[in-house]
Order: sequence, then C-alpha cells, then structure tokens
Amino acid sequence: MAIRRKPPHPARGLIIWLIILAILVAFAVWLAGSVEEVPTRPIEVDVARPA
Repeated sequence: MAIRRKPPHPARGLIIWLIILAILVAFAVWLAGSVEEVPTRPIEVDVARPA
C-alpha cells in the first residue's frame, strides 16, 4: 500500500522568499537605526576672486 503525500502548496516557494526578504529588510532597518550620526562641519570655501 502506497502512502500518499499531499503535494506542496503552490505558493510555498514564494512564501519562503518573502520570509527571507522580510528578515533582510528587518536587519537593514535595525542596522540603519543603530548607526550614530556624526556631526558635520560646513565646508568653508573662499569665493572671492581677484578681478
């Protein structure tokens, strides 16, 4: 007697990829939130040109 297995769900591969994508997005958001801002100084440029 053969044991019949249900075929995999048609969207199973898509669901796995969506879960992986969600994990990567969550990691990117966490990484972006953990970065400390570095204060920047304005760039001083001498725009006066001798005529």
